[in-house]
Amino acid sequence: MTPSRLIASCSLRRVGAMLSLAAALLGRGQADAQPASDHNVPYGQDAANVLDVYHPASGAGHLVVFLHGGGWVGGDKGAGRLIAAPLTRAGYVVASLNYRLAPQTTPMGAVQDAAQGISYLLHNAARFGIIPDRFAIIGHSSGAHMVALLGTDGSYLQRAGADPTKLAAVITLDGVFDVQANLTDYPNSLRTGLFGNDSAAWRQVSPVDLLDTTRIHPRFCLVHEDRNRRFVEQEALFETALKRHGEALSTVTANGLTHGQLVGQFGDPEAPMASFTLACLGQALGPR
Repeated sequence: MTPSRLIASCSLRRVGAMLSLAAALLGRGQADAQPASDHNVPYGQDAANVLDVYHPASGAGHLVVFLHGGGWVGGDKGAGRLIAAPLTRAGYVVASLNYRLAPQTTPMGAVQDAAQGISYLLHNAARFGIIPDRFAIIGHSSGAHMVALLGTDGSYLQRAGADPTKLAAVITLDGVFDVQANLTDYPNSLRTGLFGNDSAAWRQVSPVDLLDTTRIHPRFCLVHEDRNRRFVEQEALFETALKRHGEALSTVTANGLTHGQLVGQFGDPEAPMASFTLACLGQALGPR
């Protein structure tokens, strides 16, 4: 096993050093949300294919793409404002994407939209001040499922004209990683309508199953809260699969926070999300 794929699974207590490091970047109190430097930039043909870009105060930076949650049927890129604040302060270029939602498309269609947006940004790196050699992706809820798919199935990025080997880090905030377990343990007519009834098809969109054949190996950094059992169980399934396959992995639990607070309080220095993310990005992308 190469050093880059060694397991670095860490509990909340073990990210104390990360918290201290990030405190200087985050300052005291909730980091202020900021307006996008580039707003509603089209990246595809559909009206939903627009993105916002947030820039650091100066210089170019590596790209971090955020995919919002909303159960594959709702949500908006505006949620990226709170994600962007601490990350741009640390020197990263952050893009928050809208993508087609159900019933207009399937979850897989949404992932392909996201891949198209990433490809657009990398091909226009000079315009947006992006260092294009490597990039990272972060997603919340259904967006976490999407980034995990991008990190385990390189075909989405490849079809969009982006090099999947440039994906350096996948950061998830409460995601779904095993569709079969999600549908059978927590039956929901909406989710069944999205993913159908074919268990073979479920495996094709389940990151836990795609690890068997993946050819890309980004660093996986998993964040989850401890109040929603469904997401706790999903994270445990993914963590186990990642360890079994020898993937680079870090984890943290945001104790006491709700599903929505993982984004709503992302920049709070008393919570672990931003500091953990910055540590993950530093390991995967290095200095700008």
